[in-house]
Amino acid sequence: MLIKNLLKPLVATLLVSTISVNTYAATRVVVTGEDSNPRSAERTSEVFTRVTSVLQESMSRKGYQVIDEDMLGVKLGFSFNSRRPKTELIETLQVANQTEDATVQSRLAVVYAIFPQVQKMSFTKKLKVRIRGNVYDLRTLSPLAEFEYSNKKAYVIPKSYGQCDAYCQDEIMGKNAREVARELGDVLVKKLDIAVQKIGGAGGGNGATGGRQASSGISMPVTYNLEMIRFGARDMIMFKRELDAMSNISQVKMISRGESSKKYSFVGPSEFGPIEEHILEILMGLGINIDNVRINMNGENVEVENLN
Repeated sequence: MLIKNLLKPLVATLLVSTISVNTYAATRVVVTGEDSNPRSAERTSEVFTRVTSVLQESMSRKGYQVIDEDMLGVKLGFSFNSRRPKTELIETLQVANQTEDATVQSRLAVVYAIFPQVQKMSFTKKLKVRIRGNVYDLRTLSPLAEFEYSNKKAYVIPKSYGQCDAYCQDEIMGKNAREVARELGDVLVKKLDIAVQKIGGAGGGNGATGGRQASSGISMPVTYNLEMIRFGARDMIMFKRELDAMSNISQVKMISRGESSKKYSFVGPSEFGPIEEHILEILMGLGINIDNVRINMNGENVEVENLN
């Protein structure tokens, strides 16, 4: 009895921890840089690339589902120009959210700018790097948090061009900007946690597995596009309800509907096997002959067709 009473607080703590991971792991974030200010680092620079990768890594470690802006551009055929205004950037992310591809949609956007500063002195040069930005809710277009960080001590660069040319300076700037970004990443994750709380834990659901897997390096949850073809309205209502009840499936929602098909999105494990089993089990429970069902799975796209 004593052991049982002692375990109660521990169990309660674990439950709270799991709920917290659920909320964050289920939230999709797109990371994008803004370089409209002529004093900021250009998006084509090595500094920009290094900072982006470090910030993405910090968020992924926490369990957030990070969407890379460049991959988004490749998938949707967008072209991102340097020195673009922030308004154009936000509009691009809005367009991505309006597509039928759930894998490019996100609820939060981390928008940042990098400001390197080289101070010339009589005997050397000093470098400082400042990164500042905001976290936006793409559904309401409201800013949820702001962040800023710069190195506490200036980095030294040889004054002579012969000792350190433009390429050398870029390398030093990129290396040190990466260190600044790593420190900023911890601050940014805390800011994101606050942002998620402000929007009521967008997504929620069964993302706890994804959060734990992200920290242990096993597997990240994946957002899938699901198209159900030639199924009746009643069957689809029950199917969606049963799929959402699966322990390793979350965020089941309808994307669009037509006369012969309905498109959904959901978050699930990266392995195809469990997803296919879930789909077949639900269809059998609905009395549908699975021998007359075609399932095609390719990347993040799942297509299920009733051949009857």
